[in-house]
Amino acid sequence: MNSEGISDFFGFVCLLLFVFANAYYPARLIANQYRPWPKDIAIFFKKYLDLHMSINIIAFIAMSIHAHFSDERNIFLYASLLVTVWLTFAGILMRSKSFSSDTKKQMRIIHTQQIIFLVWLVLLIFGHIAAE
Repeated sequence: MNSEGISDFFGFVCLLLFVFANAYYPARLIANQYRPWPKDIAIFFKKYLDLHMSINIIAFIAMSIHAHFSDERNIFLYASLLVTVWLTFAGILMRSKSFSSDTKKQMRIIHTQQIIFLVWLVLLIFGHIAAE
């Protein structure tokens, strides 16, 4: 398999993983309209949050491999990589038990800002359009 094939494979894998992992947020926004939740829904979202974290870390690794083997490089894609690093790092820190609840709350505010996700998405789209 050549570099382009490896890049394409891991690009597709990370796309699928990011979509599955981050569907957590719209699902939760919709479910929040119907609070209080039955116990089974609360358990589902607790398990989905764990999946969200694990799958995003795997997707980040796949994205790193994709970026390494890709010939497509520009400022938008580099910026999207930095945003991904920030979101992944902030998410891992939020799950850490070594921070106070106040610190975690502040990180959660930064991590969950929907604007950061939209910036990330726009950077990826512009980066891939500019690379063509």
